[in-house]
Amino acid sequence: MSGFVDLYTASGTILHRMDPRVKIVSVVFLSLLAIIITELVYLLILAAALAGLIFIGRASLSKTLIALRYVLRVMVLIIILWPFFDPHGTPVLFEFGLIKITLPGILGGLETAVRVFCLAVVWYILMFTTSQGDLVRALVKMGLRFDFGLSLSISLRFLPTFTATVESIKDAQRARGMELDKGSLKKRAMNYVSVLVPTIIMALKTADTLSLALQSRAYGARADRTYLRELWMRPVDYLALCISIAIFAIPATAKYIFSVPL
Repeated sequence: MSGFVDLYTASGTILHRMDPRVKIVSVVFLSLLAIIITELVYLLILAAALAGLIFIGRASLSKTLIALRYVLRVMVLIIILWPFFDPHGTPVLFEFGLIKITLPGILGGLETAVRVFCLAVVWYILMFTTSQGDLVRALVKMGLRFDFGLSLSISLRFLPTFTATVESIKDAQRARGMELDKGSLKKRAMNYVSVLVPTIIMALKTADTLSLALQSRAYGARADRTYLRELWMRPVDYLALCISIAIFAIPATAKYIFSVPL
């Protein structure tokens, strides 16, 4: 049964022990760094560093492959198609009618593909090393309203459940002889109504059950909240935060203030 995959891999690495707020801020700065860098060499260095962080985080190989397979497909498409839509510069490597392939066009495709890889991997590192509960708790501590955080937590919790429910309903309909993926587009769309209706009914029942569970626990009775597990910044977290800021600030200063090509 295929379904939603939680990318978090439990481990005791330094990335897992780091405060999730620091990881969120670091991911944002690394994403901005990948955006401002335009030289292929520096992008490759950043990509290699991020790949090293995945290794340090001891991410599950199967989950890593699941996460990166779509990214790699997009990268291949970018590398193939980019030179056809960016024919600027010289030398011209191939020309036929309106089609012109240039070396800068090929390099531009490679740069964009590596940038997409960096932007995807840096967020995957956060998902690999941070549980859903810690991620939501960090967002609440950073200013997200608690009810929004609770909604996000419940959504993440029930995504696998609803995915499994949809797959079970589809299997049940197939057992009754319904061919969901055969026929014209209109026929297939009509067939999936028999999957959509039970899914909506299950979602409404689940929402009602959750509502009763929250009411029975007096949710919202008090404005102030307590937490079973508090988040505390350690000296190593402050150090990691300073390093992540410096990793972004130094290249950004060099590029935009001192006009160093990056």
